[in-house]
Parts: sequence; structure tokens; C-alpha cells
Amino acid sequence: MYGINSGTKRMRFKLLKSAAAVALGAAIASTSMAELPPQVGTATDSAHVFLNFSAGKSVAENTQTAINYMAAIDPGQYKVNFVTWLVNAGFISDPSQWKAQGQQRYTSVPGDYGPGVINAFAHIIILNAADLGFIRNQYIRCKPDCKTPGAKIYTYLENYGGQQFAQVDPNDGHGVAGTQQTNNAAAVSIAFERRTANNLQGPAGAGGRIADVAFEWAPASNGSSPTTNFGQLYGYIVLPQLTNIPTTCATPSVGVGTFSPTAGVDEQYVWPSNGGTNQAFWDCKFNDRTFPTSLTANNADLTRIGYLNPPPDPGHRVNSLDPFAPELDALGVKPMPGLCLICHGGNIPSNLASTGNWGATGQINEFRFLPADADNSIFGCDDRPTGPCGPGPLVAGAAPSDLTQAGQQIELKKYNQAVALTFGALPPKNAVFLPDGTIGGGQWRVGTSPNHALQVLFGWYNNGNDADYSMPGMVQNGGFTPVAWRTTQKDIDLYQKVLKFSCRSCHLTREPSLDFHSAAQFKLEKGNIQDYVFQPECDYFKLHHVKPTNIVMPLAKITWERFWNGFDPVSKNTLPIKDANGNVLIPTSLKTDPNSQVNLMKAYFGYTPTSYCDAQH
Repeated sequence: MYGINSGTKRMRFKLLKSAAAVALGAAIASTSMAELPPQVGTATDSAHVFLNFSAGKSVAENTQTAINYMAAIDPGQYKVNFVTWLVNAGFISDPSQWKAQGQQRYTSVPGDYGPGVINAFAHIIILNAADLGFIRNQYIRCKPDCKTPGAKIYTYLENYGGQQFAQVDPNDGHGVAGTQQTNNAAAVSIAFERRTANNLQGPAGAGGRIADVAFEWAPASNGSSPTTNFGQLYGYIVLPQLTNIPTTCATPSVGVGTFSPTAGVDEQYVWPSNGGTNQAFWDCKFNDRTFPTSLTANNADLTRIGYLNPPPDPGHRVNSLDPFAPELDALGVKPMPGLCLICHGGNIPSNLASTGNWGATGQINEFRFLPADADNSIFGCDDRPTGPCGPGPLVAGAAPSDLTQAGQQIELKKYNQAVALTFGALPPKNAVFLPDGTIGGGQWRVGTSPNHALQVLFGWYNNGNDADYSMPGMVQNGGFTPVAWRTTQKDIDLYQKVLKFSCRSCHLTREPSLDFHSAAQFKLEKGNIQDYVFQPECDYFKLHHVKPTNIVMPLAKITWERFWNGFDPVSKNTLPIKDANGNVLIPTSLKTDPNSQVNLMKAYFGYTPTSYCDAQH
């Protein structure tokens, strides 16, 4: 299962590799870019720039607050291990059925369980091109089912890096040179078909599973309010068991140990403590790394080192037995659950710094599941015998599949139907499961003033009828614009070309004053947009870096890169923005390009590409 040996398949990969793959870490060619985007400074608190709440709220989070959150949502510590969580949620019925590596079988038939089987309401796998750049293998299910009002909802996401290797050396787990696919359809399919737990990226690894994030929409574990569902978050680090790891590291590339596909996998809520071996690797990877001290337009890897920072400060390092704290932007780890709340909604309690507590139950108001947005995703291949990626699976020994957008449309709709429940929608009174597995039976109940998220979730499937909340459509309509944004063509253009790519996925989970549900409400944020979106550019020109103590928007690093750079067709330095037909939108990054995202937003508020900063200095 680790090799592709036939000449036919090798040729197929050569052809795939020559296609338009987009590398996160590709070179930036000075001839194709007018200038570098605004860069974060070198101060010790650079880790606080992205995926952090404003007004210093995120500073209140630390190892102890993460422990306290876990204790609040799981007071008996029953779900410290991922497999235990899966059993409790019903994705598997027995721990022995879990397959930590290798392809699985998905079924939506109630009661269908077995080795390597995942029982769920819906399954999708996409590359999240909106903010984090991970391949996400996602499952969702409900108890007793997703058409019952008040159902408990469970979802989990397996996270993989954008680079995947079709062939892996079974002796050391290294990816085989020449078979890598990066941020493209083939990489998505490989992640699904191979599912290795060897996540040691680059030459030392195979681009495997990094971490699993699990969500519950369920009552408090202490039984205090059994009919009230709210969002709860579990993060599980996935580490292959390694051997021969030294306890100290001279450089980040030394001492990564020996990988064995049969040695087992750690899948826990805490960083590993198995004799210090696996932890030593992470100490090398995160705590002892160094970064270059300068950046030029010809730098070979802007995405990895473009945001200059020293090794993480003590608050952003990893230690054995600490709760898992993911690193999503190469600026140091950040404690759970705050960095996830940035996009999933909810807020850090104002008294967290003084109390360290998240309340008796860990309930965070407005914390929701996120919709699956096709326009912000890269889908997989169709490698069935007659598919364009065929005539067979991309990974030897795997079952072929159609993971294209068309191939996943039904599952995409089912997934979004379950997500709609967390935003307050109620299934039709006479809800039924249709033959394709989606929920039908009439109009969903969304209230008299549905929020932005519900307008989008149902607008994607309303076939152009704004009054229809029955979800009659099957193909997600990414061109949907909420009624309150259809006031002028200028408003529509901003929503379709900027807002839905760089703002909506996080803001639609916020409270109504910040969810950008209408053009009028968005215009009320002009002052904040000037300060958080435009001002960093001015600070960069004046100070040669963006002050890390400032608030910046977009608040995720990849989104920031894409917003300022667009997608450069020569350097391919950021993930692409594509329409439903796969056409690349906003294809240039020239400062004077009127169609770049930043300039479209500047023009929306009456500025030319240069006039805002000119007015500030």
C-alpha cells in the first residue's frame, strides 16, 4: 500500500505533477510582484498577531486555562483519547474498529459498524483554501438523527498538510521524491486514500495526519441542563511512535528519530510523555528552531519565514503532558480553545485572566460549527477507472473514489444541513430522509430574521428563490449574495470578490453587529476596517514592519497573504481563489491593480490604491 510500481501509474503522476499545482512555500519572483506585502515584525510577541482576540483577551490563555476548559467539558476525563471520543459519539462502536492509518470505509446506514468503518450522516474531504491551508477529512453525525429537533451533533476533522506523497518508503516512512503533490486535487485524494500518521513534513516525512479536531453540539457533561446543546471542542495531537530521538537538538533538522509504520500512534488531548522520545521531537521542531533575520522579494519561502520571529516564547512552546496546543501559522503554538473560537464564534470570558475558568460547564455562547464552503475549497480527484485521474487509485492498494466537487455535492449538502442546526435552524416539521440521504419534507424553520450564516447555508441551495428554505438545490451556488447586499452592483461585487473569500467564513459566526449580514452594517465598520485592514500597510511603509501589538485583518496568515498578494500566476505564492468552474479569480498582486482584493475594498470606501496611506503621513 506504500508504493506505486507500475509504469502506467508513474506516468500518470508525472502528468499530474505538471498540472497547475499551487505551493504554499513557492518562491516569490521579484519580476512578478510589485513589492512585498506588509510583514509582521520581529518582536517576541509576533505570535499574537494572527488567530488572537483583540484587546489582549487571548493573552489570558495558557496551559492552565486549557486544562480548566477540558475539565469543564469533560469532568470525568473520559475523552482524553481520540478513540474514546469516537466511540462516545457513535462513529465507531468499539475501540478495536478504529484504523489509525490507511483508507477507511464510510457508511451512513444506522448500525453498520466494523473494522475500519466510520458511521456518519455525511463525509467530505477538502483542502481549506480560505484560512489554514490544511486538507480536512471531515465526518458529521447526529443522535438520534439529523432530522430530529434538538439532536446532539458530533463532527471531527482529520487535518493533513497540503503536501502529500503518493509513494512512501515502508522502511522509514519518508515520502518518495517525485511523487509529491502540493495543494491540489491529487494531494486531497492521496490524504484520503493513504491516511498515514507520519506527519513529519518535508524530506523526513510523508505529509500525514497532523491533528484531529472534534466538536460536540451537546448538553453539559455534568447533566445540569440536559436539553440545552452548545458547542464543545476537543483537539487531539496525532504523533507516530518514534525511536532513536536524542533529548537535545543542535538544529531543528537534527534528531527527528526513526519512523515505523507498525510502532503505533499517539492520539491524545495531551502532548506525549512516552519516555520523552516523541516529546523530544516536538521540542526540536518548535522550541529550538531559528529563523533568518532578513527578508527580500527573492526569498525562497515567504509563507514559512515571511513573518519573522524568534523561537517561541515560553508561553508558546510545547511541553510533555501539556494540553495539545496547535501551531497554525509558524508563529508558535496557541492554547485551546481560543484560537478556534476566532472562526467558530464565541469569545474568551472577560474574567479568564483573573479566574482561569470557563464556567462550570464550559459553555461558550455563539460557538458554532462552520459551513463547508465550496468556493473556498480545493477538492480531490476522480481516480475511478473512467475518471480523469484514473485508471485506478492514486495510492496503490486503495479503493478508487470520486472526490471532485461534483462527486461530493450530496455529502456537502448533507454536511451543511447538519451545520445549519447549530445556527438555530429547525428541520421541517414533517422531515424525512430522501433517497439520496439528504433531509427533505418541506420548509426548514429559521425564524423571521435568519442570521447571515443561515441566509448563506440555505441561499446556496435555494435555486434563486430567497423565500424558499426547503433546500431544493443539489449543487452549491457559490454566487449567492444575501438580499441585504444586493443594494448596488458595487455592494454585490465587494461581497462576491472580497467578503466571501477573506471575511465571511469567520465573521458569519459573530454576533449580529459583526456578522457582516448587510452592506449597511459592513459600512458601519469603516473605522475599524481603516485601522485593521488598511493601516498595517501604512505602518509597514513607515516602520518596515507591522507592529505585532496591532490588530490586523484578515486574522489568519494565509488569508492575509491571499488578501494582499492575490494569486500570482508566476510565483504561485498563495492558495488560489477560484470560482465554481475552477477559474482563478483576482490573478495579480500589483499594488496598482484595481481588481485586487485590497484595492477593491479601498475603492469601496472611496480610496485609490495609494491615497489612504498618503492621507495618514
